[in-house]
Amino acid sequence: MEKKTLYALIALLALGGLSVYVMRAPEKGDRVGEKPRPLPEIKSGSIAQLELTQPKGADKVTLGKKGDKWQVTAPYDKPADQAAVKSVVEALEKMKWGDITTQQKERHGELEVSDDKAVHVVAKDSGGGVLADLYLGKVAGASTMVRVAGKDEVWQVADLFASNFKKEGKSWREHTVFDLKAEEAEKLTLKGGGTQLKLERLPPQNGADGKPQTGIFDAKWKVVESDPALKLSGELDNALINRLVQGAAALRAGDFLDTAKPEETGLAPGAPGQIEVVVGFKDNKSVGLRIGQLKGEDYYAQAIDSGQIFTVKKYALDAVAHIPQDLRDKSLVSFKEDQLDQITVAQGADVAVVKRVDKAWKVDKLADSDDTKTKSLADSFDSLVGTGYVAPGSPELASLAKPRATITLKPKAGAPVVLNIGDARGEDVVVQKVGQEPMWLKKFQVDRFLKKPAELAKDKK
Repeated sequence: MEKKTLYALIALLALGGLSVYVMRAPEKGDRVGEKPRPLPEIKSGSIAQLELTQPKGADKVTLGKKGDKWQVTAPYDKPADQAAVKSVVEALEKMKWGDITTQQKERHGELEVSDDKAVHVVAKDSGGGVLADLYLGKVAGASTMVRVAGKDEVWQVADLFASNFKKEGKSWREHTVFDLKAEEAEKLTLKGGGTQLKLERLPPQNGADGKPQTGIFDAKWKVVESDPALKLSGELDNALINRLVQGAAALRAGDFLDTAKPEETGLAPGAPGQIEVVVGFKDNKSVGLRIGQLKGEDYYAQAIDSGQIFTVKKYALDAVAHIPQDLRDKSLVSFKEDQLDQITVAQGADVAVVKRVDKAWKVDKLADSDDTKTKSLADSFDSLVGTGYVAPGSPELASLAKPRATITLKPKAGAPVVLNIGDARGEDVVVQKVGQEPMWLKKFQVDRFLKKPAELAKDKK
């Protein structure tokens, strides 16, 4: 290579390197290194107190560290939701300060960092020193708008989500009522429906692998004390018992009612329709629960030891809210459609008489009955099983005095069977087979056979 060409190449490389350096080098006056931040770094372990106030100064909650646990210290003194507090404490440590969006106070409202629109968060150390005093506002992309108290600058902060802080005051309270291992349950006492029952768990059986089956859903139980009126015979409904134990062992409250009175919620001892559940675990641990009235989709309940009244969603407590009678067989009727001759569905003035004609089902006085619909009705009574017995004193029992519907099943052999249909309670309907105690049946099961003549006709096109 000629010397001139070599020199030109060296010069070109030198100029390229100089260009890169100039492009990357900060201008005069620019800061080199980490961007400035309005607050020093916060270590989660240094936070010993939090004050959280929702927009417009509402719903202020103070949380304090007691030992290694967090406590709601104001407006009441109750254990805090440890996971919820941990998430916000760690967020304050991990937050990443970005760019300043504005320094104009007039834009605070727009960015939701003004006193009336922001979530106000104050973190303090064990000595009461303020570590952070922040107003959390609008979310923009991956950042939250944040203003430091007393300052006009609004910063873009990553890894700090206002939704973790924006909660009702009661949400910071620990909602776990009981937290024990269901597989360690050994005893069960159940009161309700005017009766009482005590059970003990049998030693675990070996599975196919030769090892003991210690899981709660493999458990078998025996009766150790029972009212004669229960007439328990045959095997207990172990699946129901195990679901009950599982539900009681890990129970969470929906809401706490610190000012509620037992006599107003069906929780005064011995109140009509009340249920008491006590589960004993190994090492002498136990949980005790009193279940009162059902209001809408919420049960009123009470921890027997503490007296604390709270609510639990019906869907969450249905597995637990059983009276001793529920451990018996809950079969209502069991007729295959070819075992029946006639079905009468009477709902006031609407009466549908469905008869078996040869191998089909026809509705009396309805020429255009739909064979598919009538057979579906006849199939509804195969293995019809209730979810539980209705406790004496339950208000829905009054509806059976004048049932909203009566179903009469006439089998090919044997006496007719009559079912009276009463009121619904949520997704359950009170149903009584004449001669037996009333039971709860799921609404969708009742809807399958509770048909009017017009509903069994062919669809008009």
